Order: sequence, then structure tokens, then C-alpha cells
Amino acid sequence: MTKKVFDFLSSFGMVILGVSLLFIFTVSFSSADKNRAYQFPRSHPRLAGGDIYTEPPTAQPQIPLAKNVDEAPVTTTALAALVADEQTGTVLYQKNSDEVRPLASITKIMAMMVFLDLPIKWSATTTVLESDCDNSSHQLTAGEIYTLSDLWNAALVGSSNSAVRALARFSGLTGEEFVGRMNQKAKNLNLSTMHFVEPTGLDSDNVGSAKDTAQMLKAALKFEKILQALQIGEYYLHPLNSAKPKRVWSTNWLLTKWIPNDFDTKDICGKTGFINDARYNFVVRVGDKTGHRVIAVVLGAATNEARFSEARDLANWAFEHYLWPDETGYNELTQ
Repeated sequence: MTKKVFDFLSSFGMVILGVSLLFIFTVSFSSADKNRAYQFPRSHPRLAGGDIYTEPPTAQPQIPLAKNVDEAPVTTTALAALVADEQTGTVLYQKNSDEVRPLASITKIMAMMVFLDLPIKWSATTTVLESDCDNSSHQLTAGEIYTLSDLWNAALVGSSNSAVRALARFSGLTGEEFVGRMNQKAKNLNLSTMHFVEPTGLDSDNVGSAKDTAQMLKAALKFEKILQALQIGEYYLHPLNSAKPKRVWSTNWLLTKWIPNDFDTKDICGKTGFINDARYNFVVRVGDKTGHRVIAVVLGAATNEARFSEARDLANWAFEHYLWPDETGYNELTQ
């Protein structure tokens, strides 16, 4: 009898002890969880990979947005044309912009980029040879001696074919090697429609699209020496074996204001081109009064004056019909 009572009390005591321990631990953990709820979470070491650590997304540039969908209200004689925002490359207007056409003297932009890849001493001199000269370029005469710096400006300001040939010859590269570098640079810049056979633009097999022409100018203007030359409206050549300087005018009539325009002169940088197969070509960067810049391309315009007036009018149309991210009303267009 006594043993049964003892066994019962022992069993009952174990139950009581178990319930007591369960109560104690439940209260303890609840209290701990309650206290933890009022604490900021602690950071843990960042690990590469998985969902624990990711790089923030790269911010995309905001592009100009059209205020309306009107077609360009200008009549263009150009066979191909394009207007693009300089910063983002956004196309604001286009007409046959992927069509491959002869570039004419716009070719000189690529030739000068290749020349800048070479170790050049600009104070060095060379004599203009008979083989450098052609009937369409009258700024230079065979036998004249110039610094390379003078020849550089003759090539880009006055679009002198003779100056380009003299520079290419002085480079030490063969004609084939020089042109090979032009084509390789076009490839490096992803200008897939561009192909060159010589450095002046006289050959109609120097070709490219309006879209790639805009990209080429954008790349070229990153070179300070090209930018500076294309901003010169009037230049004086100084043959070292003659006391008389030669005045050279820029072929860019927007820069000289021979075609009236309201663009700030410091923003106007462009290059012309003409051969019969190409008609009249022009690529130019211009800016409005608020500091926005576009690149306008006109290929195959009907007249010399038309290439400038059409580029001007297309650029002005873009400035009037698009809003840039810093302008009032832009955010409403994104909603």
C-alpha cells in the first residue's frame, strides 16, 4: 500500500515539475521575443552572389521627349537627314537615315581622327608636292612649305584636299595602311555603314549613313584639336617660304553666319562635303539658348545654301518640338 502511494506521488510530482518547467521556458522566450521586437535588426556581412547583395541599377540618362507628334514642318531637298540629341543619341528627326550615301569631304573627319592616333610633332614642316595637289583645292600650291599645324587647319577649316594628302603622306604610312586604319577606326566606333577608300572624300566609294555620320562627329568632337579647328571661321595660312599669308574661310556657313542663324557660335562645329555623286553634304553640332545640343546631318541636298538652311531649320524644329529633362513640363510628359 505504501509503495503504491509513493509511486503515485512520484508520478504526480513529475507531471507538476514538467508543467512548471514548460511555463518557465515559455515565459522566458516570450519575454526575449518581446524585447527583440523593439530593437533595430542587426546588419550581417554582405556576401557576393545570391539575393543577399546586389549592385544598384545604373541610372539611365533621361532623353528628350516630343511635345507633340507633328511631322517636321520644313521642306528638305536632302536625300537623307537626321537630327539627334548629342548627349543621349536620341533620334529626334530622320529621313532615310540608314541609307548609305557618298560622304564626300565629311570623310576628312575620320582621316583626322586617324592622324591623331600617330605621334605627331605639330611644329614639324613639310613641302607640298605636286602629287598632293588637285584641281578642286586652291589654298595650297606645290612647293610651299608649311608646319603640320597649318596643314591641319587647312584640312578642317578650308577642307583642303591637298592638306589632307600632305598630312597622310607625312604620317609615314602607305596610302593603303592609312585607309586601313580609317576603316578599322570606323569598325571600333561601331559605324557599320562606313567604308573608306582614300582620305579626302573625292572618291564616291567613301560612304556611310546619316545615322553613322552623326555618331562619327560626336566621337570626333571628343578630340580637343578637332573641336578647336571646327570652331574657326577664318584662318591665315603662313607658308614658311613666302612672306604673304593666305586667308582661308571655313566652309561651314552657319559658323561664318553667311546663312543667318541664332545658334551660339561656340556651339557650332561641323564639316561639309561635296562631289557630284553625293550632292551637298553637311554634318553639324549646334546648341539652343538653354544649352541643349543636337547634331544635324544633311546628305544629298540640292544646293550649297540648302544644306545649311535645312540643317538649321531641322535643328530649330527639334528644339521647338522637344522638351529636355531640365525644362518645365518634362515630368508631365513622362506620366
